Amino acid sequence: MIFVSMIIQRNVFKLRFGKAKEAMAIWKEIINELSKDGRFNPQTRLLSDITGEAYILVMEMHIKSFLDVNPLNHVWAINKPVHELYHQKFVPLCESARQELYKIEMET
Repeated sequence: MIFVSMIIQRNVFKLRFGKAKEAMAIWKEIINELSKDGRFNPQTRLLSDITGEAYILVMEMHIKSFLDVNPLNHVWAINKPVHELYHQKFVPLCESARQELYKIEMET
């Protein structure tokens, strides 16, 4: 058996009441803007709650290794349109946020 590993970074956001649709649209803009950059573009998924606690949005990225986490953060920080979308449009829609990093090991 051969195992490969990767990192999944999950950013979990508790949104203000009724702001899920708007928040999802902003994240789609952010992901689209990052995909134009080309320097670092991990596989990304957006998840929204269907049951359970309401108004939860999860942005999940599949990253090759833990060593790629900081370069990803750097690309986000220096991309002005992404920075503005996140801080000026998305953050006001949030009540709280947390980040989770998981190491995934899969058999190939």
